[in-house]
Amino acid sequence: MGTRELTLASGRVPPEAVPTRLSSAIFRLKVAGHQLRRTVRELFDGPGHLPRVNGSEYTVVAGESRTALWSDHRAAEAAYQRGKVHNLRIAAEALDGILVLPGRVFSFWAHIGRASKSRGYVEGRMLQQGCMMGAVGGGLCQLSNALYGVALQTGCEIVERHAHSRLVPGSAAAEGRDATVAWNYVDFRFRAPQAIRIGARVVDEHLVVSFCVPAGTQLAARRRNVTGLSVLNRPASATPHPPASTCGTCGRTNCFRKEN
Repeated sequence: MGTRELTLASGRVPPEAVPTRLSSAIFRLKVAGHQLRRTVRELFDGPGHLPRVNGSEYTVVAGESRTALWSDHRAAEAAYQRGKVHNLRIAAEALDGILVLPGRVFSFWAHIGRASKSRGYVEGRMLQQGCMMGAVGGGLCQLSNALYGVALQTGCEIVERHAHSRLVPGSAAAEGRDATVAWNYVDFRFRAPQAIRIGARVVDEHLVVSFCVPAGTQLAARRRNVTGLSVLNRPASATPHPPASTCGTCGRTNCFRKEN
């Protein structure tokens, strides 16, 4: 099995194995097991769906994230970038106006649902087995990253958060402030200190996510250190993660996923 070794400024990274059809099949079986286990657990102890409200009462922006939609301008990635933006538009519409009441847990997947073709999602890039590969619904981690950042700004309790296993160029993963998601077993969840309304929309060239509270509310925007979180809420590792490879441009000719 072929390997390669990456060198980062902060040190050496263990060799990365080239994915094979067998390793990918094993990975899919493991994912299916995790998804089934999560589905069964949610039947008895799921966070549930939260209501949607208009913004007439929630006029004070307590925290906000504004991230560029187009993060890779290479010609080979243009179609996947367009797919990502399309997917973010659909997902943002699903979240815009959600009201998180005190004591209730917000779940990313409870409100987004499965990103399938039948629901309008298309192919974007998604991190799997260390590679940025084409997958339906790819790109939604930009939205979960943004939610995590605003949740930290507004002092929310992080209930579940998972870091990416690789550094994704142009994302919050490079700063350890990311929250990866994968249907349905890798979720992002938080509990708000008071009632907040989630705003999510695509504006011009940016994805804008905001948490709003009623006028007169004294919710101080504050940043929290992500260290010391629970096992589910893993902080960025002290060991440098290698950057994620993109299937179309990584240059490994012996990988069955190679796109060109």
